[in-house]
Amino acid sequence: MSTEIELKLLIPPFRLNSFKQNLMKSEPCAHQHAFLGNTYYDTADKFFAQHQMGLRVRKENQQVTLTLKTKGNTIGGLHIRPEYNLPQQNESPNFAQLVEDYDLEPGWKNLALQPIFATDFERETFLIRTALSAGIVIEIEVAIDQGKIIAGDKQAEICEVEFELKQGNIADLLNYVRTLGLENGMRLSAISKAQRGYALAENYQPKAQNWLDKWRDFLNFSQGAGNFSQKLTALFQLEQNLIEETFALGQAYFSEDFLRTVERIGAFFNLYHFYTENGKLLENAFNQQGLNDTLKTDWLALVESSQQCLAECKQLITQHSERKNNAEVIAQLFDFLQSAFYLQRMLNLISLTYLETHFAENLEEKNG
Repeated sequence: MSTEIELKLLIPPFRLNSFKQNLMKSEPCAHQHAFLGNTYYDTADKFFAQHQMGLRVRKENQQVTLTLKTKGNTIGGLHIRPEYNLPQQNESPNFAQLVEDYDLEPGWKNLALQPIFATDFERETFLIRTALSAGIVIEIEVAIDQGKIIAGDKQAEICEVEFELKQGNIADLLNYVRTLGLENGMRLSAISKAQRGYALAENYQPKAQNWLDKWRDFLNFSQGAGNFSQKLTALFQLEQNLIEETFALGQAYFSEDFLRTVERIGAFFNLYHFYTENGKLLENAFNQQGLNDTLKTDWLALVESSQQCLAECKQLITQHSERKNNAEVIAQLFDFLQSAFYLQRMLNLISLTYLETHFAENLEEKNG
């Protein structure tokens, strides 16, 4: 078993050339092209999907590999997932052998598998290797994927960048991504290719949640939350879920209805308003845990970006009230959520949420 740690960005095709140019400034030590053909398997009742796992057979050149990806953790666009790999002689999944080799649940050997969807894409990879002081080496593989998700007669585009940590720690990965020339149009994605494939295969249609109720639930949780990391993690999850749902529903969904537009902008307003109005409260909790200066810098940057986000929301609300143009204001909201400014904000949030949480856990263990 190995643990995959990667950060995923969605990128529009017209940004690929400039992204590669920025990437080449890192002087990659290796550069490769490959075509990856992937077929995902599951049972008739979607056993793996129900358990938030993914089982695929991948053919790359003449090599065939069976991979089981387990649930793991997703923090924004940061994916941390244990996975099991088994080289195969052909493209028929030998799942019983994988179960045996890794001593997994014995009953899994009897699962009846069938193909559900495929992901076929060109992958261009760049290996970034950086030597730090004291002989520490950081390795990050940057993969640019372009292709299709295919489920029956339905297709969806793949155009994304994955930063996989090969050597080093998560702080190194985040720092590297933040130093790239990130541009407008890019955003973090917490949704895997497998999740997109299942949604396409099952013709899943997203539904808007009641974000006023979700906000009340968060406020109730926040009042009882004991420490900074719990509040910040819940806040970040709320923001990421709101963004993912907004893009899943699409601009047309909001443009056709005045109230939908009002409610969606209001959901983001509540989020940013909480950061700004409660910044001192959260900062006090932050300081009480004695966190390091790097994380404090990220925290101050987050507070500043929240103030800018709140100002943007107020402007959208005023514009919508005056012009009554749903499409115009929603288009601006989508552009804002895909801006380089917002991407940097979300990277800061990942740094704070993941690294601060682990700092707090280590502190608790140290204090017994």
